[in-house]
Amino acid sequence: MLVAPLLLPPLVAALLLVVSGVAKVRHPEETRSAFGELRLPRAVTRSPAPVLLPWAEIVLAVAIVVTPPPFALAASVVVLALFVAYLVVIVRALGFGYPVTCSCFGRLGLGEVTRRTALRNVLLVVVAALGVWSATADNSVAARLLDASAQTWVWLGLVVLTVAVVVVTFGGAKGGPLTREPVTAGGTDSGEEADYERQPIPFAVLETEDGQTVTMHELTSSGAVLLLFLSPSCGSCLPVIERLPEWDAGLGPVSLRAVVWSPLDEAVAAQPHLAGRVLRDPDAITARIFRVGTPGAVLLGADGALAGGPVQGAEVLDFYEDVRAELVEAGVVDDGPVAPDGSATTDESVSDGR
Repeated sequence: MLVAPLLLPPLVAALLLVVSGVAKVRHPEETRSAFGELRLPRAVTRSPAPVLLPWAEIVLAVAIVVTPPPFALAASVVVLALFVAYLVVIVRALGFGYPVTCSCFGRLGLGEVTRRTALRNVLLVVVAALGVWSATADNSVAARLLDASAQTWVWLGLVVLTVAVVVVTFGGAKGGPLTREPVTAGGTDSGEEADYERQPIPFAVLETEDGQTVTMHELTSSGAVLLLFLSPSCGSCLPVIERLPEWDAGLGPVSLRAVVWSPLDEAVAAQPHLAGRVLRDPDAITARIFRVGTPGAVLLGADGALAGGPVQGAEVLDFYEDVRAELVEAGVVDDGPVAPDGSATTDESVSDGR
């Protein structure tokens, strides 16, 4: 048997499982959200499976490295089955007709499911299959590493170095979002906010609940607009969706609009709070322009330029608070508890887009 080459597949699989498991343990809400985004059966999503999955990945990672045969072979077969299941789920998601955000590696893998995601999972299946072959050896992976020659260790080290160079050189996101931080209500920047560059609102078309189309420029014709990119099935979006009435009332002259990828009737049926304040982003073109997932947010100024963001994830909650604080400072909304009926707001307008 090829000793050195066949040590790699189980080690790679174990590393990926540990990274995935630890990332999911740190942010369990992302795993349950991914189950919903990927349209897994509701019984599975509501079961302990999202909580148990990361621990199962960690246990399997240890098992394929340290357990002797035949236990290592059994664990390797389970890993192969798990990776095949992941591939099937991803390929199925590609046919949903709208973009899906998947936390495949917790927040480390937070991103849109694409053909590249499917290709990655195909490679993972190949790695797992080679891991099954490796598990037919007489000793565990750990034992083979301890007995390995210096030449084998050098070969493994060179492989690790090569992978590290490739990841550092080509890994990570290409480019970044248009902007990140909000600007001040007074229209002048200072301190950390001085680096914020207000850019023109890009052109994108959204669909309204009555079937009409509207551009982002048309949205801001009567004032600033806070766009919230959401998904009815996204667990991380639920805290934002549940507060939409309060947020809508708390922004006073700034309009609030939720943006979803799914059909509007389905979105409103799943989350009634979206009714009357939701737009559809066909093919997630607008979300791609701003390079945000769900939840995400961007503030469109009434002057035709971006007034803040985009931000995503947990930053959305803080972003709303920042926008409201600036409105309070500008004196256009009251500084007090916000009721869904809008009693804490005024009818004044914001001239600078916030």
